[in-house]
Amino acid sequence: MPAFLLSLLLVFFVSACATSPQGRSQLRAPSALLGFSAVYSELDMRLQLVTAEDSPSCSDVDCVADREFDQRILILGKRLTDAAYRQHPDLISRFARFEFIVADKAEAGSASSAGGTVVIFRGLRHLEPDDVTLAFVLAREMSHVIAGHHEENVTTSILVAIATQILFPALNIVRGAVAVTGGAATSAAGSALTATAVTSAASFAGARVLRASDRPQQVQEAETMAMALLAGAKWNGREVADQLEALAPETAEDSDWTEELRESGRRIASLMQGPMLPEPMEPREPELAFGQIATLLPVLPPPMVSRPF
Repeated sequence: MPAFLLSLLLVFFVSACATSPQGRSQLRAPSALLGFSAVYSELDMRLQLVTAEDSPSCSDVDCVADREFDQRILILGKRLTDAAYRQHPDLISRFARFEFIVADKAEAGSASSAGGTVVIFRGLRHLEPDDVTLAFVLAREMSHVIAGHHEENVTTSILVAIATQILFPALNIVRGAVAVTGGAATSAAGSALTATAVTSAASFAGARVLRASDRPQQVQEAETMAMALLAGAKWNGREVADQLEALAPETAEDSDWTEELRESGRRIASLMQGPMLPEPMEPREPELAFGQIATLLPVLPPPMVSRPF
């Protein structure tokens, strides 16, 4: 194994352990590689968007409904952003603001990146969510960003890629044997391409499997943090649970994302069946960390809604 791969692996094992805001142990890229994590997660998000089916062009009434939906995203996103920076003042050191985007995709869904971009798929409008449900969707996606789940996924992918190089040394041996004994340049080239393809496929598949295994814990952690965000933005927890349960009836055409949202609703409803939680208190002036930070910064533009995909 090349020395630089061994060194990189050691760096990750030594410095990539972290704790999520909810106390869960997670693998996180070292601070020196956070910029790389942000770029990688942005590419991963764009790949998810490119592979999703586009929604048909709107007309007349549908276009009006689309514009109204966009405005709701803008208003709700701004309200949640204020709560997020109050509750997590360290966010300002990671990115200046959340950016909210509506992507013209047929299915209901959402995505985000480590840099604070939150994408809502146009198909969510057809579930006819009220503002409370839509706020929960936004808050849950924002919580994935705040909790560092994207950095955790990136670190997992990198570690799997390094491990693949370690676990597949036989491919390099075969490639070298073909080059020496076969004596044919084309055979050596073909062997190299095959080895590279197999290694890349194994790395991609392994990363996806591990990330999928982390997904349930990440979603439940994001749900808990989302409810705290909603409380900080003055939404009532029982109302959130009631509206999530009131989503349109389940159908055979539901996407995995929609089913995940329904599961979130069932967990939130179960949580809210417990003892009454105290209503969110008005923040005291000394605790307005975001307001104090904001006085040291230029005025930031509001979250935006656009359709770049």
